[in-house]
Amino acid sequence: MSSNSSIDRRAARTRELLNQALIDLGAERGVDEIDVSDLVEAAGIGRSTFYSHYSSKEDFLIRSFVTMIGACERMENEKFAERTSLAPAHHLFAHIYTAKDFAAQFAKSAISAPMLAAGEAKLRAIVDENLKRRAPNWDAPRRHETAVYIAAGLIGLLRWWMANAFTRTPAQMEAAFARLTESAISEN
Repeated sequence: MSSNSSIDRRAARTRELLNQALIDLGAERGVDEIDVSDLVEAAGIGRSTFYSHYSSKEDFLIRSFVTMIGACERMENEKFAERTSLAPAHHLFAHIYTAKDFAAQFAKSAISAPMLAAGEAKLRAIVDENLKRRAPNWDAPRRHETAVYIAAGLIGLLRWWMANAFTRTPAQMEAAFARLTESAISEN
């Protein structure tokens, strides 16, 4: 085993511990009330370990959200070999629903706006890439503007869903997103 793979595994384990600590603490008291000391104590890691990976709590939160979206995209690709969806809506809605107590607190937090903005940027890149497969004849400007629209729509649906106490199921949210996306990319 190489030294780099050992470091990569340790870094992944650190991120996993911090993410679980965040979900547990955030569901209890809200994201804004958590500080780095709370996170590292709950995760069982040292402050120096935290700061070797992240510059601040905000950096951790934003990067964790973007990483989660990337993981949802990878799972979507693995589960749906011939997928037609442009964004990882299935896994994103399902994942957020499993941590809905945390997500409800997150929706009220001061960090939610920059986290959602970073997530939207990640989704734009994912949608743009998936449009290359789905609409190969589209030129770059059309693809980019459609990616902007679809990514903003998905973030808007997530924001609405969290603000309305998850009154719809993940499957209903995924269906709404699919319907709206299809109308956005139809040729009519």
